[in-house]
Amino acid sequence: MSDTSEKLFNYLRDVFYSAADAKLNLDEVDEDYVTLGKGLMYFAQCVSEYHEFAGALAKGDLCAPMPPPENELVAPLKSLHANLKHLTWQSKQVAKGDYKQHVDFMGEFADSFNTMIKQLADRQEKLENEIIMSRKHAKAMEQSNMLLSKLTYYIPEQIFVVSAEKHEVLLTNDSAQVEMDKDPQYIKKLMSMLPKQGSLTGSNYFEVQFTESCMDHYLSINTYQIEWNEENAVALVINDVSVEKRQLKELEKYAYRDSLAHCYNRHFGMLTLNEWLDQKRQFALVFIDLDNLKYVNDKFGHSDGDEYISRVSKHLQSYSKDAIVCRIGGDEFMLLAPESDFDEAHCRMEELQYDIQNDICLHGKDYYYSISHGVVAIDSDNELSASDILSIADDRMYEHKRARKNEWFSVI
Repeated sequence: MSDTSEKLFNYLRDVFYSAADAKLNLDEVDEDYVTLGKGLMYFAQCVSEYHEFAGALAKGDLCAPMPPPENELVAPLKSLHANLKHLTWQSKQVAKGDYKQHVDFMGEFADSFNTMIKQLADRQEKLENEIIMSRKHAKAMEQSNMLLSKLTYYIPEQIFVVSAEKHEVLLTNDSAQVEMDKDPQYIKKLMSMLPKQGSLTGSNYFEVQFTESCMDHYLSINTYQIEWNEENAVALVINDVSVEKRQLKELEKYAYRDSLAHCYNRHFGMLTLNEWLDQKRQFALVFIDLDNLKYVNDKFGHSDGDEYISRVSKHLQSYSKDAIVCRIGGDEFMLLAPESDFDEAHCRMEELQYDIQNDICLHGKDYYYSISHGVVAIDSDNELSASDILSIADDRMYEHKRARKNEWFSVI
């Protein structure tokens, strides 16, 4: 083998096995091999671009710069990059509640993804239908018939006729008397929850909630202004709808709660955000991302990852008694803090960051908990949509994450 051939061969070998050390001085190459040497150097450049782009994709960095168009080696990677970006967009749409997304590529993954979307859509539809039916049922239970059909002693509704002036009981049916026997002050308590007597004209409908023996009770009350033995009086027809109300609240809890994080879910969070925007309220929105959750899942298992999510959620819910915390994605949370400005929200989040990093459950662990956050303050003059606000908060969260990169609790 000639000296030039050996140099070219060694250079090509270094390109494959030690690209950083691969060097070729064309001045040391025979004139007949200069063109081949230039070709090998161009090939080495293409290989280097291929490895750099492939490495970025392997880390999930879809924002890495594209190799130049003339590099044909990376054409398959560019196609994979496009598919991954589209899949990322589809996943974000699913997180927003769009269950119409469908993946037609990536083989078995596509089948699993599409099956998951269908299950989510079916579950959401089922829960919403159950809530609608429960509300209809509760409303039907709360409506009472006219007083004439109620004034019998063998129906479950409580019926009272009460004097308009002194609130003295003039008539009760059996169900009402049972309540009076248990608590002689029962009717006076109810009357105190209703508007003043002068406003009880004609027929009215009220809902009353009170707590007794550490349990919430719900009553629906129809009132009718009548004359009783030449005295102004009010007839009350009362339904105890506590069971139905509790069932409805239980259904709403499952529809609006995240079972892993024990906080509200994305659906409830977006409903609240849009409601506050419509009401022109002043509040701060905080977009939160768990740092390196994938690292914890991959190295220590999903049980540790689930605990990470749960513990961070618990800390976020200590922000204030009025704050609303929602898990809106796998490692993403949204916090809505009423009557809060940017500085107040940012300072409070820094305090929570300290609490999270020093969580008692981290004792004996080989990693730390950490979050990145972005804050957007909203006032009554706001003209931004919910989507715009979330996008700004997301950008600020990534700025915060980049600024804190050297503080993260693990190196992948």
